Amino acid sequence: MVFRLAMMLFFPLFIWAAQANQGENIWVKVGQIYGIEPRLLYSIAKVESDLDRYIVAFTASKMTPKQAQDLSVFLKQKGIESKQYSQVIAIKSKNKYEASHVVHFLYTNNYPRFDMGIMQINSIHKPLLDKANISLYDLFEPKINIQVGAYILATCFAKHKNNKDAINAYNGKINDNPYSAKVFKEFQKLYSSYQKDKTKLYYRDPS
Repeated sequence: MVFRLAMMLFFPLFIWAAQANQGENIWVKVGQIYGIEPRLLYSIAKVESDLDRYIVAFTASKMTPKQAQDLSVFLKQKGIESKQYSQVIAIKSKNKYEASHVVHFLYTNNYPRFDMGIMQINSIHKPLLDKANISLYDLFEPKINIQVGAYILATCFAKHKNNKDAINAYNGKINDNPYSAKVFKEFQKLYSSYQKDKTKLYYRDPS
């Protein structure tokens, strides 16, 4: 199973991107590739980033005081917005160019590991991304980000015995984690909407 998932990461990622038909929906297509319900992928993205493809986030308390000061100066100079939610600081760029500058600044200055893009892929996965010839900056392309997120989620399902633990594992903590409940709540919204009108697409394509 692990070998199959590894092979799936290296090949479909760019093969499908090159061959996709214009009308194909990324959530549906990636769900088919990795055997994951598309609504679940969308629900995770909704919880993680509210579908913001350029967001970068990390735990603010893990910064040193100097890093906090330097980040504030950097963001002010670049005119990039940030907002703190409890312990998490979310940096909200307007485009891929800005988001890439943020990632370069954080990575080269040894900031705490951070999450990127629509499914909030953590920088801890950089060695895996390097093997697949994917840069951190590529994660601001939703089609790539969603496929990487689906791969990570698939490995969580392969390792854990139930949906709740697998989804919490995607968030980095299995026990005492309300994350899966938030995801299931978003999933239920999609399911209810789809049941009311089955002719409508129940999740929008980010591309």
